[in-house]
Amino acid sequence: MSSLSHRLGLWFAHAYVLGICGTLAGAYFFQFGLWEYPCPMCLLQRMFFLLTAIGPVWIIVRSRTGSVTTREFAAGWGWSIMAALLGGIVSASQVLMHVVPPDPGYAGALFGLHLYTWALITFVAAAFAAAVALFLTQFAEPLAATSSGLRAAARVTPMVLLAFAGTNLVACFLLQGLHWKMTGDPTGYQFFGDIG
Repeated sequence: MSSLSHRLGLWFAHAYVLGICGTLAGAYFFQFGLWEYPCPMCLLQRMFFLLTAIGPVWIIVRSRTGSVTTREFAAGWGWSIMAALLGGIVSASQVLMHVVPPDPGYAGALFGLHLYTWALITFVAAAFAAAVALFLTQFAEPLAATSSGLRAAARVTPMVLLAFAGTNLVACFLLQGLHWKMTGDPTGYQFFGDIG
């Protein structure tokens, strides 16, 4: 049972990271599929999503080389909680910007809620999930990625997060172009205007 709970603890870390990447994929769909360009605060929220996933990725990477200690396990999930709370503050700030005074909000909506509202909900859920993992440390703390499935996943999951970090960096650069500051309400990719 102990070995099973340790494996579940590691699989949960993978699920957490891939869930964050799925959230970013949804934002990419709005950006590249629906041509709704993210504002600077939206990009900042994406960065906090990436930071939130660093804690469990660190646990995953450590599990490939040996046992993950209680200190490492707690530090990884603690990092996730901190990043999720900071990202939630950014999202809440953007929500309040469009609530007081009331206005139609920025960009499109999904099920009646704007993406920054969904980001706030996701940050709260991410902090809660990380807190549960932290609370269950004594049961879920992984010893090491001993099964072939966990070893394979431990190679893939960090690369998926790295790919999202890289594409986010490229998207930010294309939106901001060769300027020090990005416009608050982008209507296109400034980089192509700069070189055109």
